[in-house]
Amino acid sequence: MLDILSYIRGPIVSVFGGLFTLMQSAVVILVAALTRSRRAIDFTCVDMWAKPMLWFSGVDLEIRGAENIQNSAKGFLILFSHSSNFDIPVLFCLPHSFRFAAKIELFKIPFFGRAMAMCGVLPIDRGDRGKVLRIYDNAISRVEKGECFALAPEGTRQKEPKIGPFKKGPFIFAVNAKADLLPVVIVGAFEVMPKNSLWINMGRWRRKVVMQILPKVSTEGLNPDNLQTLVERVRSDMEAAFTRIHAEIQKAN
Repeated sequence: MLDILSYIRGPIVSVFGGLFTLMQSAVVILVAALTRSRRAIDFTCVDMWAKPMLWFSGVDLEIRGAENIQNSAKGFLILFSHSSNFDIPVLFCLPHSFRFAAKIELFKIPFFGRAMAMCGVLPIDRGDRGKVLRIYDNAISRVEKGECFALAPEGTRQKEPKIGPFKKGPFIFAVNAKADLLPVVIVGAFEVMPKNSLWINMGRWRRKVVMQILPKVSTEGLNPDNLQTLVERVRSDMEAAFTRIHAEIQKAN
């Protein structure tokens, strides 16, 4: 019965979620302007936006591998699998502060774009690789000061629940910054909101999503000659974890 009701909830939550996101964007702008506090901004994004979105949408999030996050004076890069718009509120629940890199078109959305800019999100122009690499180079100093950035190595959402081909940009960023990579696999978000879908979590009242945090991968001593090997290693690790967890969730359902 509840699964049937999800067809009513889906459109309601989708419309509400959009309005709620714009409202919270305005709150982020206000908090950032008044406090300049990273902790306050993170609280607004995570506890006042991401977690309520998961609850309203019927998502049960399980976080695995939190022990693989270790604090350090220097920041690191989070590489996450990307198959759904819902990856974003899921990733915000990662037990470590970070900033996203997002496609530049999103910065044109009223309130939302301004909020991202004030949060220090990196604007990514997917049509200009040189510009993207310059953005990454300019962010190296922020990584050295302890900031972390979440990047989608696939570049865009996948049309199927699987790991797609990886772009080299995030790995160039990591090697140049001499920053560790933290691979994160999000499984189940595709079923919550597939690419090109307008509605959230249709057909299931409660749905499990797993965020698996894999061990960090060091880039120490690497250079552009080692780039392809690094890309293949990280993608292989993430694909293996994604395939295993996806099969586990499908079996449980």
